[in-house]
Amino acid sequence: MLDTIVDLLREHAVVLLRVFYLAASALILFINAVPPLNRRFLSYGARDHHSSALPGGAGKPQRLDVSSAEKPQAGSLCDQLLDYLATFRVPHRFFFHFYLVSLMSQVLWQRYGASHIINVSQGVQVAWVHMLFQGLRRLAESLIFMSKSKSTMWFGHYVLGLLFYLTVTVAIWIEEPTPPMREQLLSLSVLVCQGLQFSFHEHLHHLRQEGTYQIPKFRFSSLLCPHYTCEVLIYLHLSILAAPPGRLVNFTLLTATLMVGVNLAVTASGTKLWYEQRFGVDSVRGSKRMVPGLW
Repeated sequence: MLDTIVDLLREHAVVLLRVFYLAASALILFINAVPPLNRRFLSYGARDHHSSALPGGAGKPQRLDVSSAEKPQAGSLCDQLLDYLATFRVPHRFFFHFYLVSLMSQVLWQRYGASHIINVSQGVQVAWVHMLFQGLRRLAESLIFMSKSKSTMWFGHYVLGLLFYLTVTVAIWIEEPTPPMREQLLSLSVLVCQGLQFSFHEHLHHLRQEGTYQIPKFRFSSLLCPHYTCEVLIYLHLSILAAPPGRLVNFTLLTATLMVGVNLAVTASGTKLWYEQRFGVDSVRGSKRMVPGLW
């Protein structure tokens, strides 16, 4: 009886997680496709179009103060509402919260959750170790390479990121996978992606330290955002590592990978446009955003 209840709960959780990741992907694409939403809610970091003057140190979402000279002329009621919602922003440095949440979620599920619900297979354990390392590495990078910029991100983006990292650990084990026969090769590939992403982040940090923005000169110079490519590849590898019996991938984790890909693709598009506006179209001519030779 208990096993039946657990199976039903797991089946519902699988559906809810997949719906969340797919709905979030669709929402990101929708916001990106609608210019009034795009320019208000998607920009962050160096591409942040909003005032960087956050009221000091409250550590919570706050409305940004804009001087009367900077305020746009009053538009429709809808425009005013969107402008108001867009003012709720948090510091871009809050990105490190994502990785704290990821680590906490993994530790709690490993200690108190998943091990009491299913027999955690070797495949899940390997994927879990990689996810744990990913969280630790990204947290360290976020703290060590933290920019002193006062740039911000929209609060909705922040909440969506927290929800993703809170749930993605569950997506690793929720489909009750069995150990695949390709763990060593996949593990090596994940580690290569992790190492490359670290080197790209380090390079971006050094460019910021030089005091002015520059076009990155990565090892894969044809890509403007290879660190995003690595992020997507890491989750894709994990979805294969955590594949259930008879399947190539863990489809729940694959939908999470899709959400990562959509979010980063939208950001990469904004990054290329920002480079073109700042350095000229010729500066990135022939460069691809994330996919070698294609896009």
